[in-house]
Amino acid sequence: MGSSPQSSELFDPIRQKWVEALPEERVRQALLTRLIQDLGYPMETLMVEKEMREVPHIQGKDLPSRRLDILCLASQSLPSLLLIECKAIPLKEAMLAQVRGYNAFIGAPVICLANQTTCILEGASGNALPSYQQLMQGS
Repeated sequence: MGSSPQSSELFDPIRQKWVEALPEERVRQALLTRLIQDLGYPMETLMVEKEMREVPHIQGKDLPSRRLDILCLASQSLPSLLLIECKAIPLKEAMLAQVRGYNAFIGAPVICLANQTTCILEGASGNALPSYQQLMQGS
């Protein structure tokens, strides 16, 4: 997670641009760094801050206007593996319901609600984010 000289921006390797270092963006970029560097997620399978209608395998469906924080696909055009919603505030049950609602359209086998200190997972064995290899073996 690179930061600009002023430390008011972070470089997003997926979007290939500098983004304002808001608290939620810091959570998102820390998770992206972990996914890519520690858990083996190929950058080309990750979508960041995309509208649901931009997700390849659900295009053409009647979709709500919602923006996804992080979505991992099996490949650039295949179904979703992992949906992550990032928050900069304490996590609440209503936020998990939000992620479940998004996933009703996305269909990822694993969902995650995360902030700076906590990661709530559903669909994963254990309580740690699965590696890309683990998700691919389960798909």
